[in-house]
Amino acid sequence: MAEHPGVQQEKQGVSAFAACKRAVIKGDWTAGLAAFTAAVAAGATPDAKALVYRIIALIRSHDDPAQAIAQLDAARVREADARADLRRLLVSPLVREGALSDAVDILSVMVEAWPYGADDRRLLSSLLGRLKRWDEAIAHADAAARATPDDAALQATRIQLRLQAGRTDDAARVARASLVLARGNSKHAHAWLSALMRGGEPALAAHVASTLDAGAAPDERLAAAMVQALLNDERFDAAVRAGEAALASGRDGAALRSQLGQACLARGTPEDRHGRALEHLSRGVALAPNDVRLASLHGETLLRAGHYADAIPHLQRACELAPGLEQTRALLARALRYAGRHAEAADALMTLVSQRPERGRWQRLAAAALSQAGRQDEASALYAGYLRARGESLPASFAAAMAALDGKIDTLEIPRARLDWAWSLRRDAGQSTRAQWERAARWGHLVDHLLLEWLECRDDRIEEAMTLLGDLDETERLFTPLMANGKGVVVATAHVGPMYAGLMVLELLGIPSRWLSTTPGVTSAKYASALISTADQSETQVAKEALRALQSGYAVCIAVEGALDPAAPRVPFAGQEITYSSFAARAAHRLGLPSVFYAPRWENGRIVNTLEMMPAVRPGEDVEVYALRWQQAYLGHLREHLSGAPENLRLSGGIWRHVRPVDRSAQPYDAPVADR
Repeated sequence: MAEHPGVQQEKQGVSAFAACKRAVIKGDWTAGLAAFTAAVAAGATPDAKALVYRIIALIRSHDDPAQAIAQLDAARVREADARADLRRLLVSPLVREGALSDAVDILSVMVEAWPYGADDRRLLSSLLGRLKRWDEAIAHADAAARATPDDAALQATRIQLRLQAGRTDDAARVARASLVLARGNSKHAHAWLSALMRGGEPALAAHVASTLDAGAAPDERLAAAMVQALLNDERFDAAVRAGEAALASGRDGAALRSQLGQACLARGTPEDRHGRALEHLSRGVALAPNDVRLASLHGETLLRAGHYADAIPHLQRACELAPGLEQTRALLARALRYAGRHAEAADALMTLVSQRPERGRWQRLAAAALSQAGRQDEASALYAGYLRARGESLPASFAAAMAALDGKIDTLEIPRARLDWAWSLRRDAGQSTRAQWERAARWGHLVDHLLLEWLECRDDRIEEAMTLLGDLDETERLFTPLMANGKGVVVATAHVGPMYAGLMVLELLGIPSRWLSTTPGVTSAKYASALISTADQSETQVAKEALRALQSGYAVCIAVEGALDPAAPRVPFAGQEITYSSFAARAAHRLGLPSVFYAPRWENGRIVNTLEMMPAVRPGEDVEVYALRWQQAYLGHLREHLSGAPENLRLSGGIWRHVRPVDRSAQPYDAPVADR
């Protein structure tokens, strides 16, 4: 029996729609659209599949596909069962071409059509992240994770998107809730470590890092994050071991070398500072010559190792890459100074002054550098202006300045390691709480710096500060016989207590004295004649001037642990290392002079003095033997002072400069939140 004409026509239409699909799948958009038009002209009614493939052809054949994309409908797409072809023919090529917004619009329809699938949401979330549409990206990643909660890669995406969006606390929350996945999937563990470190969870990040095998890290990025996590939790030895294990397994890169170099510096042995750290940082710079952090850190490490000339090009490079880095430019100036390039050092510091004119620290250093470079008039003018500005900010009276200190205590920043170390040295452990003790220590720091400001900026009213001085009879009784025959005295002091009161004490007693000081020699203050400036003279010049003063019958006061040279030698002291100069001991031996340990301290609200005779030279005693005996006595007196009242610590300069946190590598890790 012959087919009815209408049935025959419908079959021909369906065949034409099938031809449309075949052409579109092959990428022949024009042929596909022509086949669709022919089928409709033949009287066929397109089904969902035919309509979807026509839209695909329209999207791919037009310069502005937005109108065609708007024709996509979730119900129609689902009925056509065209998911695979939509991804292959539309989404993938659009992503390759950079048409991310169009790809997002198509994926949004697909996700609406198949809401429980994770793959489309994962890709959609990624594209939204690239477009910085963070709210939508995070929402889709979270929805995908609900479908596959044990997918470590997807959980890592959730964390990473939050980090990219600046939601560090939320990223850390997600990381805490899924820690078990981090430990079992080192391929993606970097996201957990980053979130915990940036979200203020250093201990937890270190715990996660400790569960991973650095030698089996899939890439150097994770290895670097492991080292950083351990380093941030002050587990220095563990950080070094992890980094070295990663290197031994063939992982290498600038980030790993940077973190490993910092871990070596934090561990702080001489071998670490002068050998391993330099090796890692040098390799890091070779791998990433435009990494400003690496260039700066490498230059600083060379500077502190005494390689001044070698440090200069690295610090210069860092300043070129980031001209606004203040500390790096200051380090460059130090390297130039110790390399004997004084004019360039002055120029570097004057650049800092021009960049940050409100920062008095740079003006003070620049004045010294100008003076050392022979530019005395510029130095004098700059320093005078610096003192004027500081003086204008001081209260009208010393009493008012003292009263204002309480309001500054809570905002004063002091490195935690210094406070922890000083707390461990105290003698009377039960007299105050840690909070009370810290408050007193901060007050002592502020008072001593106020004394310096008053001396420098209000020297015409110095008598106001002298009201703090207590009974000076004991000080006079000790110094008078020592200087009776016109002999000089070596006075060994330290950066402790209200040290700037010393100038006032000796002036009141009429004891001729000279103080080694970082004050630039261009100062016009009344006490300037009592200073031997270390800021604008070489070490040799300072030593000669100090010896001449001793031979002329002066008491020469030297902060033995206050070496300015960044590569000054260090000695072990109470679990730390401090800079130490044997010059005072050698001067006493060479000139046959007495020496005294001197440290001002607070007692009943007044400044009194700790005075202890240092060892005398024994007949025929070798200078090296004497210097060692003298050093032991000095460190013993210093240790005794540090065990006393917290207001006598000072907490800056000298012994405090190189205090490091205690290595926690041997301490147990806290249990992670998710395991408690």
